[in-house]
Amino acid sequence: MRSDWRSAGDLIATVLDRAGITEGFRRHSALSHWDEVVGEKIGRKARPRELRGKTLIVDVESSAWVHELTYLKSEILCDLNRKVGGDAIDRIVFLVGGSVEER
Repeated sequence: MRSDWRSAGDLIATVLDRAGITEGFRRHSALSHWDEVVGEKIGRKARPRELRGKTLIVDVESSAWVHELTYLKSEILCDLNRKVGGDAIDRIVFLVGGSVEER
């Protein structure tokens, strides 16, 4: 007897795919993985604000941190995409100010 049971993860993936929102869901999941990817120190100084298409906008505490993160941008981008799968994010823009909060 053949089993037609599927895991919840498989069902969710199927629903997202049929709705045509798999890529958008993957892109937005990058926001929730930010701290895990960048670590606690950077996470306290830089917070993702929003996605505009495949561009991640990040609020940063100061221009000094923007300068520092610019050197790490390609590594962060690669690690985020590896975490969420595929090429969900193709660009990160760091902006001084905004709603960066100490945790």
